Amino acid sequence: MSTRAERTAVIEELEKNFKEASGIFIADNHKINVEKITKLRSDFRNAGVRYLVVKNKLAQTAAKHIGRDELVAYFNGPTGMAITTGDGTAPAKIIRDFQKDNKDLLSLKAAVVDGSVFSAEDAIRLADLPSLEALLSQLLGCLEAPMGKLVGSLSGVFNKLTGTLTALKDKKASE
Repeated sequence: MSTRAERTAVIEELEKNFKEASGIFIADNHKINVEKITKLRSDFRNAGVRYLVVKNKLAQTAAKHIGRDELVAYFNGPTGMAITTGDGTAPAKIIRDFQKDNKDLLSLKAAVVDGSVFSAEDAIRLADLPSLEALLSQLLGCLEAPMGKLVGSLSGVFNKLTGTLTALKDKKASE
């Protein structure tokens, strides 16, 4: 058993992680073996995601302290958490890819992405969403297309006007 000071330090660290995280994925990891978890942790690390195995009571206390009471129910049984401060959906993609090869080894309980809580099924669907950068570039493309068409239309109008004025000038000059 750890000392009170050690438990307090762990709770404070979890509170800090919960506050700073853009994505928290809570999973049940009781069936996973050392070889598989090592590969999974490596995949997470490569994507800038931390994977922690937590004591449920400490995680529940940390969640309550920061006002995330909706997370408390998910901290039961052997629990692991993937936490990211970058792209909130990055852990979903890694978990989905891991589950393709390793059915039933890592079952997702819930996820919190940008402050919204998602069920396990919805959290896995987040993996199909494009990244924030891709969404922003699509939005920019949508905003840019009408402007390009407007410029093309105005250019056509000015070209016709110029052509008409030139023809009128030539006609007047020939008279």
